[in-house]
Amino acid sequence: MSESKSKYKFAFGQQVHHKLFGYYGVIVAVDSCYKGEEHWYEMMARSHPPKEKPWYHVKKSDGMQTYVAERNLEVSPATNN
Repeated sequence: MSESKSKYKFAFGQQVHHKLFGYYGVIVAVDSCYKGEEHWYEMMARSHPPKEKPWYHVKKSDGMQTYVAERNLEVSPATNN
């Protein structure tokens, strides 16, 4: 049986907003679960988002790239009609 709905909330190229830190960005890649280093997770992911849920590579509006748990992202209000 195939799922009719994607297991990912966001897609490549979609504009997003980080709920906690307030920045905007674009999805450039997606991982089905956390693929980073344990040390980074312990230092940077202080709210301990679930590792088994999707994580996104986001290019921020300042040009920097970051790695974000799905639960910390929302559709950018600018693109939400």
